[in-house]
Amino acid sequence: MMGWAGDIGWAGWTVMAVGMSAFWALVIYLVATMLGTGLGAARPDETDPLRLLESRFARGDIDADEFTARRQVLTQTDGAAGHRGRRGDFRG
Repeated sequence: MMGWAGDIGWAGWTVMAVGMSAFWALVIYLVATMLGTGLGAARPDETDPLRLLESRFARGDIDADEFTARRQVLTQTDGAAGHRGRRGDFRG
């Protein structure tokens, strides 16, 4: 019985190594999918202020009045509207 694993040759060892790698990759992918780590999930564009505002409203962080007021400020086309009322804006 000694040496029975040596009879499969290099091709057999290669197939086993590739198969084992594929198996563990599948296991890791399934665990990541089940845990919801966001692997391949689409995330909202956090650089777009309007999308960020909409996500805050959807989570309930802000109420409807505040959402409407902020959306109106963000969608105005004149350049000065976006600078009113910002934190850290010292005028004096």
